[in-house]
Amino acid sequence: MLFDPRPKTSRSDLYDFEEELERLLHALSEPMVLVSGLRRTGKTSLVLTALNESGLPHVYVDLREGFTSSRELYVLLSRSLSDFVERASRWGRAREVLLRALSRVRGVSVMGLQVSVSWSPRERPLLGELFAALDELGERLGGRVVVVFDEFQRSRGSVGVALHSAIAHSYDFHRNLSFVLTGSEMGVLYGILRNPENPLYGRAYVEIRTRKLSREEALDFLERGFAEAGVRVSASEVERAVEELDGIIGWLAYYGYLRVGGRGDLERVVEEAVELARSELESFLATRVSRRYRLVLKLLAQGVREWGRLKRALEDAEGRELSDRVLHEILHQLRSHSIIDEENNFTDPVVRRAALQL
Repeated sequence: MLFDPRPKTSRSDLYDFEEELERLLHALSEPMVLVSGLRRTGKTSLVLTALNESGLPHVYVDLREGFTSSRELYVLLSRSLSDFVERASRWGRAREVLLRALSRVRGVSVMGLQVSVSWSPRERPLLGELFAALDELGERLGGRVVVVFDEFQRSRGSVGVALHSAIAHSYDFHRNLSFVLTGSEMGVLYGILRNPENPLYGRAYVEIRTRKLSREEALDFLERGFAEAGVRVSASEVERAVEELDGIIGWLAYYGYLRVGGRGDLERVVEEAVELARSELESFLATRVSRRYRLVLKLLAQGVREWGRLKRALEDAEGRELSDRVLHEILHQLRSHSIIDEENNFTDPVVRRAALQL
């Protein structure tokens, strides 16, 4: 169903991304693929659909929550490997082969279908050893194994660099692995891959970008979705929904899902979407000098985009002169996290409305 709020996994439910899907399917033979795009523009759906279409064995690691320690990263890897083992019957001997390979890795234990990777400094395996086990799986099966790191830009700090080093080593030496890295905070993502001091620097990759739908595509998406669900919605409401939510397919699907479920009209749905976006902004602000960022976000949401006016507002709020570097860093971070574009416009109209409520 087009309005299913969960990530899509089949071509029939993936609206109008045929070109991107074909490019990704072809790119899965490469050692590294980057799938980038704004939040809620279908990156995860595109990747999962391509993996199902390809029939390749794959390990999916969800980094949306991020990690700050070896413990958190190894717990994520344990879950991802356990999920793979549960699904492995579709790939013939994959379960048997992988479990045998993992059993030879220190710090890895298997109980039934559950894989546990120790994070103890004395016992935890090197990340490269886990990738080597997956590479062995690909070699034994006679094909590639795909390792997906969703929202890869969340891999930061010293533990993130350790992950980057392991991927770089695997890129160079493991011929049966392909890495798919997705990211919605493009500035942060490119900051990893294009940093000469990062272990991944210089590794070639194929990039596939998701996009906003055009106005015509957005209207068609909603009309098809409502028809599929057997729900009649006026053309004027559909047009207003597209104006409010732009061409961001995640928000359009969210609106359609709640509307079909009878959970309110367009205004109620937009209110819920704004509240969700505000919660995400609060998470972003939690690790920063919140009062400065809040003020700049509110001003940008009100249409104030000129450097001079933004800087004066910051100085008036703090009662002192500030260096240009302060505002430069705020705008740089907002762009790196894809909250605003180079012209200081919000990339998502729902996030703009949420910023007005900060």
